[in-house]
Amino acid sequence: MVMDVRTSFDDRPNPPYIPENVDGKWRGPLRLRTALALSENIPAIKVTQYAGVKNTLATAHRMGITTLTNEQRYGLSITLGGGEVKLLDMTFAYAIFANGGFLAGTPRAAEEIKPGYRELDPVSILKIVDANGNIVEEYREPEHREVIKPPLAYLISSMLSDNQARFEVIGDALNLPSRRPAAAKTGTTTDWRDNWTVGYTPELVVGVWVGNANNDEMIKSYGSTAAAPIWRQVMEEAYKQVAPFQDIPPHGFAEPPGLERAEVCAVSGLKATPYCPHKVTEVFVQGTVPTETCNVHQPFKIDKTNGKLATPYTPPQDIEERVFEIYPPEAADWLQEAQIPQPPSAYSERGAPGVAGVGSGDVGLVSPTAFSYVRGIVPIIGNARSQNFKLYKLEFGQGLGPTSWMQIGPEHHNQVSNGWLENWDTTGFNGVYTLQLSVVAHSGHWQQARLPVTVDNISPTVKITYPITKEVFYYDKDNPDKLRIQAEATDNAAMGRVEFYLDGQALMTSTVPPYNMLWPIVMTTTVTDTKIIVTETHTIYAIAYDAAGNQQKSEEVMIQVATEPPKPPKKSGWLWREELMVWLDRRDWTWG
Repeated sequence: MVMDVRTSFDDRPNPPYIPENVDGKWRGPLRLRTALALSENIPAIKVTQYAGVKNTLATAHRMGITTLTNEQRYGLSITLGGGEVKLLDMTFAYAIFANGGFLAGTPRAAEEIKPGYRELDPVSILKIVDANGNIVEEYREPEHREVIKPPLAYLISSMLSDNQARFEVIGDALNLPSRRPAAAKTGTTTDWRDNWTVGYTPELVVGVWVGNANNDEMIKSYGSTAAAPIWRQVMEEAYKQVAPFQDIPPHGFAEPPGLERAEVCAVSGLKATPYCPHKVTEVFVQGTVPTETCNVHQPFKIDKTNGKLATPYTPPQDIEERVFEIYPPEAADWLQEAQIPQPPSAYSERGAPGVAGVGSGDVGLVSPTAFSYVRGIVPIIGNARSQNFKLYKLEFGQGLGPTSWMQIGPEHHNQVSNGWLENWDTTGFNGVYTLQLSVVAHSGHWQQARLPVTVDNISPTVKITYPITKEVFYYDKDNPDKLRIQAEATDNAAMGRVEFYLDGQALMTSTVPPYNMLWPIVMTTTVTDTKIIVTETHTIYAIAYDAAGNQQKSEEVMIQVATEPPKPPKKSGWLWREELMVWLDRRDWTWG
């Protein structure tokens, strides 16, 4: 399982790399099979991070890619098209999967072979015959080099041919009408300049590139909508009209030795437990079947009368077991947006010694809860009851084991059941403190309850790190862009959340770093004259809240959104120069 959630990748000394998925959506937990089929960007980058960019490039070179030679230039974006490759190279590389892990071709000239790169080339000329019918040269049999292990090649083919896994995003775009099993992958580069589809059957590999010959942007042209139909038709027609494919019946990819199957949780990909609601049978390279049981679907015992965690004191008839999905901290924002229920953090106080009970005298603190963050004036809620009751008092001390105590308010001579005990003024205090409730009976008998809390009266710090003041962004109504707004927020104790605002209106809340969001750039002004540039000014700021509720507003950042400037005329000669000067004069190069 890999988490498809908003992620910041360290790219020092550059700013953090925070990519998006093509559709701007997050899908949360995905098994690699599903992530690959859906072309999700974040899982692809995370897998590249696991493997390492250097190892990724080395594998690409062994599989036939002759570009990407400057290793220092490439980072994690290499997996999203951060480097240029040749259509022939990419198609040749995919043939390795179709060939069960083997590169097939003709030997390269010795002077062309570089260490770590492919040793074979694809063959384009099969036979040369002179005017008299004599065969000058004929290519008969390819040489083979094992590049990846056959079981691994089969795994890739199994994933890339999974129609069910890819249906959500691209539907039947890669399904051949003849229902012949085929493995394929689509791709679309930024700004719609290129889109690809490369795919194969056991006999045939076809690569398709779609784009403008002058490298102009296309209008929202995806690999699945432009290149895939071409790939699909070429594949179908080849099997109808081209020998020797015509007589080959549809069949799947040959399964080599060294594979095994096992039932796993459909979410975590780990060994399924009775708590996993959906299970799938997955194929593995022998020896890699997961032995760890699913850690996503976890059971919790809940006091069904109040929805809190049950304790040993909770009556057995009031306990029920509920299964919750537990994900790593990086998924916090996604969990909130997807409204995935999470287990309660508070324990049920029913029947516990020192906490409110039914028909019995108890001493306990209910609010704040243990180790919670508090600030300012803190109402203390609890229970102060006993037989032969005389008084109760509240105190606090520094640390988890205070050596001295300070009293909060006066002594109280009234009993309290799950109600207000005192207000604690924490002004000027910061750090871990322990609350102590003491109940005294007329007999002199004492009962006490203690509760540790973290006092935090220091506001967090926050600033907008991107965009910067006076930056101008262009609006294209035919292809609107998105602006990444990012804030840096820290706290002395623990952060809570960061809220983003545009022109005073709340945009989004982020609960985990990196605190950022995407704003679809819009223009509220109706523009009819395309020859002029219209600008709008916007104010961006963020408000940070720490776990205790302290808040801090960032300085405001003012940006401008402008209509796209008219493109310069594509002419030659001195007339072009004059018109270029007119075009430059139309642009407002100053702020405001």
